[in-house]
Amino acid sequence: MDENTGQTVQLIPVDRISVANPRVRNQRIFSEIVDNIAEIGLKKPITVTRRADDVDGPRFYLVCGQGRLEAYQALGQTTIPALVIEADAEERMIKSLVENCARRQHRAIDLLHDIGGMKKRGYNEPEIAKKTGLSLEYVRGVARLLEKGEQRLLRAVESGQIPVSVAVEIAEADDSGVQDALQQAYEKNLLRGKKLMIAKKLVENRRRRGKGLRGTMPPRTQTPSSEQLVL
Repeated sequence: MDENTGQTVQLIPVDRISVANPRVRNQRIFSEIVDNIAEIGLKKPITVTRRADDVDGPRFYLVCGQGRLEAYQALGQTTIPALVIEADAEERMIKSLVENCARRQHRAIDLLHDIGGMKKRGYNEPEIAKKTGLSLEYVRGVARLLEKGEQRLLRAVESGQIPVSVAVEIAEADDSGVQDALQQAYEKNLLRGKKLMIAKKLVENRRRRGKGLRGTMPPRTQTPSSEQLVL
């Protein structure tokens, strides 16, 4: 039995599990997951929900654990330990989002877009903050940046180079206001040293090249370097 949920862990055939919204993964990190599972086994079962039955038996949707599932597939395993829960599409999305938060991936681009997805589904910002454990300020800031198409600023927030509050001030300001926002961030000790220089380069590239990053922002595969941030 799983101590936290009281649900029974079952062995589920990996080919009976569908991933509704697969995410692109960094291959180096994925290789580490595979090697770790091959060496010491699966430390935490994946979570699935029953989809439907067919002539071959039940099928499932993945809720949490895409990396673990894909590692099992890479290792040639035919079954995987899974916690089977009752969850509709809405609940699956939220549980996946909460798991990301629990793994301290608050800055991941997929998490930022999940916040946008929850907004589109009708959740207000206090509800999103409560469900995810993120601060209301962070949720409001990310939602605002998504609404304005500020992909370049979102990347900076994701990488921890610019606080979300400063990114929102830049997004809302005209050219002269942007410089004021940077000055205020410096005076409040929010941007100093290398971070301030990166922020200035970012603002200049945003002015010259626009809010986006080469069209649409791809799913996060690894933390960008300072050089990648200002491209």
